[in-house]
Amino acid sequence: METAQTIINDALQEILIQASEQPIQTVDFQTARRYLNRMMNTVPFVGLGYTNVTSPSDLVTIPDAAIEGVVFNLAKRLLSSYDMPLTQELLMNASNGLKEIRRLTVRINPSRHPCTLPIGSGNEQENYGNDHFYACPADELLAEQGGSILLESN
Repeated sequence: METAQTIINDALQEILIQASEQPIQTVDFQTARRYLNRMMNTVPFVGLGYTNVTSPSDLVTIPDAAIEGVVFNLAKRLLSSYDMPLTQELLMNASNGLKEIRRLTVRINPSRHPCTLPIGSGNEQENYGNDHFYACPADELLAEQGGSILLESN
């Protein structure tokens, strides 16, 4: 796992504020830490399991696959604080990192079609049936339980 210091140092190096051999100045760390905590509590990053950091040695609790996206997106957010222009390379890296973060956090579950949903028309030829709706399970009733509608059998 990465620490807050390594992520912030990498982000500052991306925007050419921090040299690789120099320690991070306290004011730069505090600014980047605030931006990091704010960014990680926004929509694309919420599902990563991040815990706010307060010191440079705090561990950043996100999957390793998301680290690079966090570094590039933090660097992009810090640009305005340092009055630096956005480069095409940083924009592309931040965009690719955000795609990976969305891949890690967004889950799309398959949906079932209800028996009241029409399939469509035009399938009335000789080899096709005249059933225009998805099949309903036999001998089942709809009932409301716990705020949702569930299928019940006899």
